[in-house]
Parts: sequence; C-alpha cells; structure tokens
Amino acid sequence: MGQRQGETGRLAITCWDYAWPLGPAYGAVPGAVEARLDDVVARGFNAVRLDPYPHLLATPANSVHLDHCEILAEPDRRRGLPGGAVTVPIRKAFRRLLDAAAERDLKLWLSGFFLPDSRARRSFVRRPGDFVDVWVETLDLIRQWGHLDTVVAVDFCHHFPFPPWSHGPVRRLFGQSGQRPLPERWSRDQEAGVERYLLEVPRALRAHFPEIRFGLSAAVADSEHLRQLDTSELDFLDLGLWLDDDPRFRLATGADLPVPGVLGRRLAGPLRGALLDVSGDHWRGRLQEQLNRRLAFARVRRLQPVLGEGWLTSPGDPGRLPRRWAGFTETVVAQAVAGGVGALTPTSLAAPHNDWLWREADWLAHLNHLILTGPGR
Repeated sequence: MGQRQGETGRLAITCWDYAWPLGPAYGAVPGAVEARLDDVVARGFNAVRLDPYPHLLATPANSVHLDHCEILAEPDRRRGLPGGAVTVPIRKAFRRLLDAAAERDLKLWLSGFFLPDSRARRSFVRRPGDFVDVWVETLDLIRQWGHLDTVVAVDFCHHFPFPPWSHGPVRRLFGQSGQRPLPERWSRDQEAGVERYLLEVPRALRAHFPEIRFGLSAAVADSEHLRQLDTSELDFLDLGLWLDDDPRFRLATGADLPVPGVLGRRLAGPLRGALLDVSGDHWRGRLQEQLNRRLAFARVRRLQPVLGEGWLTSPGDPGRLPRRWAGFTETVVAQAVAGGVGALTPTSLAAPHNDWLWREADWLAHLNHLILTGPGR
C-alpha cells in the first residue's frame, strides 16, 4: 500500500528539523526567517524538513492552549545544535514560517521530534490515538491558515520507536526511560505494540488528509527491526545513513576511545581526512552496501525510499569546505540519485545553524541541481 498516493516527486531537502524556533541562526527579529528561506531558494532547495512541534501546537485535553512554550532542548553535537531553554510563541512562529514558505513555493516535510518543554507536554503523547490527535489538530491548523498544499509528507515520530524522540511510547511499550537504548531483541508483545502504531497512526491520518503521504524515519541499523513488522500502511521510509555509525569506521577513527572531548575532536579531523585519502573508496562502498540493502527492502515493501539524514559529520567548525569531506558527500549523493532516490538531502548538515557549510551556496546549489535533475533507475 506504500504508493497509494504516488511518490512525492523530486525533492532537495534542507533539514531544519527542530532547530528553526530555537537558535539565533534562524533569527528572532522581523524578516529573519524570511531571509533564511530566501537562502534556501538561492541554494537550490525546494523543500524544508522541520518539526512543527505538534504536541505544543495542539490544545491539551481538558485544558486551553497557551502559545508561549518553554522548549528544553538537549545539545545535539551531530546536528551542531547547542542545548538550552527557549521560550517561543509556537503557533505565531509556525504560521509566520508557513506563510513565508508558501510565498517562495517551498514544500514542507514534517517530522515530529517531541522535544521536552516546561509543561511536559510530550509525556501525554503515548498511544497511537495521542499521535493521531496532535497531528490532526496540527494539520487542521495548517489547513485553516490556507497552506495544507505546502505539506507533502508527515513522519509522525522521528525514528519511531527509538529514543530519545519516542519518549511516551518507549515508556509504554518497553517500560523504560526514554533516554536508554532499546533492547536488541524485542518480545512478541513489544513487536505487536510497535506494529499497532505503524498501522493505526498513518491509517487514521490518511482518512483525514488523503492528499498527504505518511511514513516513518529510521536510522539504518534500527530499520532492521522493520523486517519483522507490517509496514503496509506506510507510504515512505526516510533513512538516516551515517558513516559515523559504521562500527568499522568508528574503530578505524578511534571514535569509541576514552579521549577527552576537545582533544578527541582535534584528533578526529586528521584521522578522518587520512582515511578518506587512503581508503575513501572502501568507506563509500560500505555506505553504498548499506544503502542498497535498505533500498531493496523499501522496494519489496512498496515504500518510497527517502534519504533525509546523513552522511558524515565534520569535526568542529572547519571554517571552510573540507575537500575530502566534500568529495565523499558528492559521491554519496550521486550514488543515491543513480539508485533511484528522488527525495533526499545533499547532507543534513546543510542548514543555517551550520554556518561553515551554509556559506557554500554554490556547492549546495550544484548538489541540489543533481538531486532535482539527475538520472533515476
């Protein structure tokens, strides 16, 4: 049932995710968000992946909606995001972003990260019906504001059911903290519980919004669990494909050695550069093997393959575009496009909060041109 609505078409995606209302890179002054979206267009993107904070946009049961929300973000080194508490008028800010995206003919790919806030609203999103309720209200608001046609897809919970974004379901299904890794082996009851979300949430949302695609995101290693589950109600599978997660690459770069943070980051850059110089083809091949395996799974399950996250982090702020890293990224994008992936990011680091890369407008435009016009299988 994965292609009941057809595919989303070619999309070059910049991943703003949950960063857009939090950091100075997106601006708190009038015109700042609009300027960042002008940057998006100038760099050749035609879609933005972002978290609309559905649990904060929706009105709590038996309560009233309070627009000013104190969001409590944890530091995320992979995305290059600092932590901290930020107070945001969430509906006002999101509507302003929607208006600006529509004016620029940009599409939105929505993904729920369910960040904590001072009123612990994510704790109330536990059951399949809870996800349906907050997303229906979110999409209804977008429709009331006249911009439902900008939304092409909804990932109802980023990397569901894995921590840390699946806070409520992890406690309900696995009886543990939303910060601890899930067990490698799941019981039959746990598999059945996860499967219930995969079936009931997209089915109910599609009944309300048949013009939107509903699916799932997953890290490559975590996607192996989907092989045991019924995915027939999903339209797409959005994969996170990071070389950083390859155990052999981590061993080769010493990523798991007990080296202090600053020293470790200083050593990581030269080590990675040397590895890409000496054996770059090997590491590209390993990443390609992972991609091919997941693409084959998506095709068998009739799911549109999407690459919304990856490929290799760059230690610290390199100041300018690292030559080896850029070459690696270009090859991965070309391989994905040649493999038939029509919706992907040139790299999920390509967002305003990573200023060193966002400045490389011509290079990003080159990759996005390949994504939007390159061959497909």
